[in-house]
Amino acid sequence: MRIESGLLPGHVLQRTAKGASAAIAGSCSASGPVTATISSGRAMLRGWSARPVGTARGGAFKARLTGLPTGGPYTVTLRIGEERAEVAEVAEVAEVFVGDLWLMSGQSNMQGIGNMADAPRPHRLVRNFSMAHRWELARDPLNYMPESPDRVHHGGTQEPAASAARSKRGALKGVGVGVFFGVAMHRRTGVPQGLIATAHGGTSMDQWDPAKRALGGDSLYASMLASLRAVRQPIAGVLWYQGESDAIPGVALAYTQRMQGFVAALRADLGQRDLPFVIAQIGRVINWTVEHEWNVIQEQQRHLPRTIKRLDVVPTIDLELDDGIHISAKAYATLAERMVSAAARLAHGDRRESPTPQPVSARILRDHPYGPAIEVRFADVEGGLRSPGLPLGFSLVDRNHRPVEQIYKTVLDGDRAILELGALDRDDLRVMYGRGLNPTCNLCDARGMAVPVSGPLRVEGLHAATPWVVSWDVSAVRD
Repeated sequence: MRIESGLLPGHVLQRTAKGASAAIAGSCSASGPVTATISSGRAMLRGWSARPVGTARGGAFKARLTGLPTGGPYTVTLRIGEERAEVAEVAEVAEVFVGDLWLMSGQSNMQGIGNMADAPRPHRLVRNFSMAHRWELARDPLNYMPESPDRVHHGGTQEPAASAARSKRGALKGVGVGVFFGVAMHRRTGVPQGLIATAHGGTSMDQWDPAKRALGGDSLYASMLASLRAVRQPIAGVLWYQGESDAIPGVALAYTQRMQGFVAALRADLGQRDLPFVIAQIGRVINWTVEHEWNVIQEQQRHLPRTIKRLDVVPTIDLELDDGIHISAKAYATLAERMVSAAARLAHGDRRESPTPQPVSARILRDHPYGPAIEVRFADVEGGLRSPGLPLGFSLVDRNHRPVEQIYKTVLDGDRAILELGALDRDDLRVMYGRGLNPTCNLCDARGMAVPVSGPLRVEGLHAATPWVVSWDVSAVRD
């Protein structure tokens, strides 16, 4: 008796209100009813002693497990009985878990390029479905492309398991958000967590195009689907970090449309029309050639929750890097907490969690006692805006996105930021937060959720405002 699909050693099954299920198929020699016995340690699960679950005939068997309780690890033992034999064939699968499953996808910042010297400790209840289609303890690096059988990841030359294990142990880079996320989500929920690794560095939305699924192993989208179909489970949500490779002229403006198509296709292919998406807004970069397109991607990502339901965006602009473009291993711990917050709200319905803070208005303060000022007001701020030291990150630009250096002070007051200006003598000003490629930004709310890169935001009241003129009277120096 050989299990060929539906249940693998170390498998994480997705919990539901009615318990988890698994559709199992394989080959066998015997014929007759298939029964399942499930144990946890030395104790047998109630109701799972030789429970009928399927049938074997003609050299094949099918079985379906339903109602498995959250927890694990469990040992699942399948048996086929024949008329003249009490037990004809047996197959056993160890370390089966029931909890939550999360797809990890995107480019290198989801793949994980953080320094391995700062890698998090694994947790026995956080598992990873590797690119080799094997369940294993979740230990960085999770997204290791050479072990994939698909050409799109490594040219179709799959690195043998033993060699891949040695390579991963010796890697200098490879920390990502996955292990941090899994451990944090387990800490929050108390249930096992399963990660599905499908990210590939340096890839664009064109390369993730669902229309290319017919290319099979030559398509990122098809390769991702192959991993999901090998797991053969619904999933709790998607963790997505991508956009850097689309920040180029002639491509950036199509990002929203491409993301809408990607999300719709994946939800349709999985039969999960409300599948939650948690995406990371791209952050800082060094030595990128086009500033405008980088900010265009960030602004489109910020607006995605308005056009795609059950999707939230978490910021990364305040996080440190381990090189010129990749989030540091230490910073991934912070990003994971932010993704957990969004995932708990979208996937688990946790109403204690609010969406990411978002600017909702920018207006002239006519009655500000200290001269010209702009008020930027935010929604979904918990406990007030705050910063370590001076609040940094706001800037003004003109209609052509050229910087206008007038902000000399930022004052945080609850859910608003007051930008005090040296002068206000033009009517084309816009407010940005996180302008450019490598800005210094440090605003967040009380839960540690950062303010996202935003803008350009139109300033209300500019046309009707009377310009302030700032001048100094200089007194003569007297002895």
